[in-house]
Formats: sequence, structure tokens, C-alpha cells
Amino acid sequence: MAAALGAATGAVFALVARMVAPERVGAVTGVVGAAGGLGGFFPPLVMGFVFGALGGYGVGFVLLALTALAAALFTAAVVAPRAAPQHT
Repeated sequence: MAAALGAATGAVFALVARMVAPERVGAVTGVVGAAGGLGGFFPPLVMGFVFGALGGYGVGFVLLALTALAAALFTAAVVAPRAAPQHT
């Protein structure tokens, strides 16, 4: 799992380098890293809150699945077309 996560992280930062002007790569990399940090911070808090409020994790898993679906749709609709190589 660690190898897959490491490869995915490398792919994300390689994509940033392809999609952003060279003078902005550092700033965008910082924002992407911060978003990843928040992604590792908030889901456990939400899951703990849901468990404490409802006594189970079901709603929390649904929220995580909806968030993943939204990210996948955004990636497919916005990021993928911009990242595709342009043939002229």
C-alpha cells in the first residue's frame, strides 16, 4: 500500500509540473501538499464524530464515498482534459 501511495503522490506532482507555469510550480505544489495533509486530518475527525453521534460508521463511509466520487468526477471533467497531450 505504501508503494502505491508513493507512486500516486509522485504522479500528482508530475502532473502539477505539466499543468502549471514553471514560475508557479512551487506555490501549486504547496497547495497540493496542504490539501493532501487536510485529507489525512479531517476524515478521522469526521468518522469519530459520526461514530460518537450515531454509534456506527455507516454515514461516515457514505460521506467518504461521496467525497471520492466528487473528486473522481472533477478529475475526469476538469483535470484530465487539461492534462491530455495537445496534438497540433
